[in-house]
Amino acid sequence: MSSDPAPNGDAAAIEIIAHRGFSAAAPENTLAAIRAAIDAGADAVEWDLQTASCGTPVLLHDPHLGRTTNGFGPVRRRSMGQLGALDAGSWFSEEFAGEPIPTLAEALELVRPTDLRIYSEVKGYRELEDLDRMVAIVEAAHMVDRVRFISLDFGIVDRIAGQNAEIAVGHVVDEPSEVEAALASAGALGDRGMLDFDRRMILDDPDLVGRARSVGAEVAVWTVDDPEEADRLLGTGVRRFTTNEVTVLMNWRSMRPGA
Repeated sequence: MSSDPAPNGDAAAIEIIAHRGFSAAAPENTLAAIRAAIDAGADAVEWDLQTASCGTPVLLHDPHLGRTTNGFGPVRRRSMGQLGALDAGSWFSEEFAGEPIPTLAEALELVRPTDLRIYSEVKGYRELEDLDRMVAIVEAAHMVDRVRFISLDFGIVDRIAGQNAEIAVGHVVDEPSEVEAALASAGALGDRGMLDFDRRMILDDPDLVGRARSVGAEVAVWTVDDPEEADRLLGTGVRRFTTNEVTVLMNWRSMRPGA
C-alpha cells in the first residue's frame, strides 16, 4: 500500500475510494460496480467479503442474501454453485439483471490490470481458516502490495496480519468506545496499520486524526458523499475518503488546489 498522503491540502494527496465499488452507479459488491469505479477514475475500491459454505470468499455485505440478491438465507450455508446461480443486480436496476455474486479471486482478476488499490473488508467467515484462505488468494494473485484487509472485528485484523508480514490491514471504527483499543492495536502494527473511522466520529472529534497518526496509523473515513463534509474532514487532516458518490467526490477533488 502507498504511504499516507501528506497533509498539505493538495488534490494529488487526496485518495477517493469507491465504496462497495461505485455503488451509486451499479449494484454494490459486483464486478459491474468495480468496472464503474475504474471507469470513473477512482483511486481505490472497497468491497465486502462473506464466505460460502465451502469457505470460498465472495463479495457481499450482508450475512444473509435477501437484500441484494434473489436468494434467501445465510451466505455461509450456500454452496458456491448455489451462490453463483443468483441474480445480484436486478434489485438495483433491470439493466443489471443477472449480475452474479463475484468471488474474491474474480474481483482481484478484474482489478489486476489497473492501478486501483483495494480495501477488502471482511464481514463474515465460518472459521479462522477462511481468513487464511483470503490471504492466500491475494498472495496467489501477486497483489499483496495493493490489498489492505480491514474489519470491524479486531480479531480478524490480528489473524490476517499474522498470516503475512507484508500485508496491510486496518481497523474499522464506528463507536467512540472502540477508539482506545483500535489505537493500541494499530500502533502495534507499525506502518501496516490504518484506522478507518465513521466520518461522524471525526466531525465530532477532529483530534482523532492526530491521535491515530501519533501511533503511526494511516487514517481513512467512511462514507463521505457530501462535498461540504469532505471539506470539513479535509481540514482535520483526513486524506482518504470512502464514498458511494465517486463522481461527486472526484469533481470536488478537481476543484482543490493542485488539481
